[in-house]
Amino acid sequence: MVLFSDDAREHTAAAIRLGGCQVFIGTCSWADRGVVQSAFYPRGAKTEPRPRLQHYASIFPTVEVDASYHALQPAARAHQWLAWTAPTFTFNVKAFAWLTRHESDPRRLPPEIAALLPPDLRAGGPVRGDRVPEEALASAWDHFAAFTDVFARAGRLGYVLFQFPKGLGFTRDLFAYLDAWEPYLRTWRVAVEIRHKDWLHHKNREAFLGVLREHKYAYVIPDIVQAQYLPPPDVEVTTDWSVVRFHGRNAALLERRASTERAYDYLYSQEELQQWAGTVRRLTDRIGSLYLMFNNHARGQAAQNGQEMIGLLRS
Repeated sequence: MVLFSDDAREHTAAAIRLGGCQVFIGTCSWADRGVVQSAFYPRGAKTEPRPRLQHYASIFPTVEVDASYHALQPAARAHQWLAWTAPTFTFNVKAFAWLTRHESDPRRLPPEIAALLPPDLRAGGPVRGDRVPEEALASAWDHFAAFTDVFARAGRLGYVLFQFPKGLGFTRDLFAYLDAWEPYLRTWRVAVEIRHKDWLHHKNREAFLGVLREHKYAYVIPDIVQAQYLPPPDVEVTTDWSVVRFHGRNAALLERRASTERAYDYLYSQEELQQWAGTVRRLTDRIGSLYLMFNNHARGQAAQNGQEMIGLLRS
């Protein structure tokens, strides 16, 4: 039983050790509407942020911060989350949308960054990261790093996720982009998720995976519905740790206008999880740490499947 008090931060789940590998299982966000409305949280944790995070940490040893993708977060928030959880609980941070060539609405930016945009971009709706002036992009990097480094300095940063757009096919420009911002990346464990199978096509594959190995960035292994353009769930290891992200296998993910709730509405079956448990056991022979992160969050399925995976790997 988790007590929602100053002592609750000590009630924290542990990673699973398989041989020489530590396996961290968690979900991609802990406060989205689907999981809050599900049976995962007890009544006292549904509306209050502190007991909600503490309850989550009593079940899972790690979490992926999704809010940092949608908006630049203040460093004070990271300090608060650290204070609410035990020193063994880790945070994985998803890179802000602009940093991975996605769109973000300037109205959600800190005023000092929005002021660096020309008037037409500031007032014209969502703007993609590769369209903003370099000064504004650099300021966004600084702001994101200030938030992320709070976890890093505390020794509680798992990885930083750079998830690139579905429409981004293979381009060496991305290598140059990562090199340009390498002063930030070198201090973090970086996970790279591509969402177009062109990156794994013939000669592109070795060029792409070679860059990841050179920089010790982890290739994110995706479990996702299979389609003509999406990458297959190939188990590629590019450094001494790895990440698997479970997006669900809902065909609605392929629809351009599908809502987030509909696209990620998927519950993995016991058979599907058992297949992955076998893969995980083989994978742990090759690496020192592994993150299994469930993103099928529409109706709390991520929390359910994460707990089921914990049971499978502990049995």
